[in-house]
Amino acid sequence: MRRIAFAIMLCAVPAMGGTVLTPDEAYALGDAACTPLKSGLLDCQKIAAPPPPPAQDPTIRPLETMFAPAAQAFPPPQAEAPILPSFDPIPAQLPGDTVTIGWDIGFGTPASWWEVLDNDDLRLKSRNFVQRPLGVAPLGENITTSEGMIVQGGMQSVAVQSGVYRLGPLTPGRHLIEVRLCNPDVDGKPLCNGKTFETWVGAQGEQAGVPDKPQLDWVPPITTGEPITVGWNVWWGQPGNYWQLLDGQQLLLESHEFTETAERSQSAQTVLKGLSAGKHTLQVRLCNALQCATSDPAPVEVLLAPEAPIKPVLALLPLDKNQWLLRWSLPRSTQVVKPTDWQLLDADAQTVLLHERTLRNCQVSGDTQQTVTSYCGETRIAQTALPKQLLVRVCTGQRCVDSDTVPAVMLLATPDVE
Repeated sequence: MRRIAFAIMLCAVPAMGGTVLTPDEAYALGDAACTPLKSGLLDCQKIAAPPPPPAQDPTIRPLETMFAPAAQAFPPPQAEAPILPSFDPIPAQLPGDTVTIGWDIGFGTPASWWEVLDNDDLRLKSRNFVQRPLGVAPLGENITTSEGMIVQGGMQSVAVQSGVYRLGPLTPGRHLIEVRLCNPDVDGKPLCNGKTFETWVGAQGEQAGVPDKPQLDWVPPITTGEPITVGWNVWWGQPGNYWQLLDGQQLLLESHEFTETAERSQSAQTVLKGLSAGKHTLQVRLCNALQCATSDPAPVEVLLAPEAPIKPVLALLPLDKNQWLLRWSLPRSTQVVKPTDWQLLDADAQTVLLHERTLRNCQVSGDTQQTVTSYCGETRIAQTALPKQLLVRVCTGQRCVDSDTVPAVMLLATPDVE
């Protein structure tokens, strides 16, 4: 995850105090607006819950039943995701460093709460809604809104439900903004519907124009799980200011690091380790802001999984009050399906200290300018509760992989990997 700091402002929503939380703790907090910190934690402000809806006088009671109702089979309880709303457009290039997110539901199933994520990080979770006007039809004419509603002449239609949120200031670079509207299902799990926007906050002196198409170096079409060197070149043309490695539609890596760059030529490479068994389609995308050129695809089939499974990487980061943040990451390219849960164990006693069923997508950065798309998990742990040796076990159903057994004193000196 890049070290990017955001200042978040919520219009007309009072703040009730800030708390430093992990992303999972922030999501469980309820209605909140959050600002990311360099440590990977979120500085969250809980926002006031909306006032309760109007209800009838509690003294009113229904009439007593005059006869026993006939037995009838009731349909099983059902839940429905919110209808996809209409969104205000978000420009591909922001004129400044803030963006206003707005949406409307003209008819259909409304939402119980809504969320805003920026580059996979939670920025807002709120049950605060507004109702915005959708338009006024001229006298004697009817208009049809973008959601199919017919508005009679002279009348103004009002959305069933709307949301407005101002996100910023945003640092220069690419931002993937996801807006989700959610309802709980019968088990309380979120049923969500939404849309993703990609936008760019400009920086002074950056390249302009669409880069020329990168040419992939030779990639072995069949491997048995060994590391693959993926290299590319622009022999003559317009260079870019960052590049991405994709497997089909899945982003594996994004980098601002180049092996060579000149006025009319450019090249870079990376070593792809632990690619999961099966067929893959590798491509390089070279970009200036959101203007990108994509190489021809290179098919790769991994016939065998690596001899040793890719293990989670651990880091332990200091917090205040003698607490530590334990974090693990696992590259997505090494996983056929998304992990379902993870455990923290005392390696000596082989006892489970924590079992979590929540994990998230993240972008893990090393000492270079490359970020790897990964699965991540984290938890707080008191220094007095740290075992002498610990490990993390990440599972996909019944299939699990353990991290190396690490003495806690070694992790205390581990630098921030995100």
